[in-house]
Amino acid sequence: MAAAAAAPAPSSGSGSGSGPELEYLKSLVSQLQDKINQLEKTAGSTVGAAVQTAKQAVGLTGGNAPRMVLIGPPGAGKGTQAPNISSKYCICHLATGDMLRSQVARQTDLGKAAKKIMDQGGLVSDEIMVGMIKEELSKNPECKEG
Repeated sequence: MAAAAAAPAPSSGSGSGSGPELEYLKSLVSQLQDKINQLEKTAGSTVGAAVQTAKQAVGLTGGNAPRMVLIGPPGAGKGTQAPNISSKYCICHLATGDMLRSQVARQTDLGKAAKKIMDQGGLVSDEIMVGMIKEELSKNPECKEG
């Protein structure tokens, strides 16, 4: 892209910054603002196109994003690897433990039901967990496209 060419600043000789010099500076600021706006628009569309290209490159268009469930004991690396996988394939990352803690902290109906079971030392039912996952998939903007 070619930069906007500006004429040399006229010299007023007085150093007061008035008259033609002030008008020149206002014009220059306006040109620069126009150029910034143009670059911001280009960058925004370029980022969106880059994400789409990346998804196409790894075969993630048309609703065929991979679906994975990472299972393992504490310390196995689920929480370390999941964000890497999510980032690489542009897919949503849901952690059931995080969802449970969030629901309990927000005192939602599902969170209250889960807390009652956890406080008794029990395992949270599949029904409650599936409800949390469904809610997260529908409300989490990160999960909008997979």
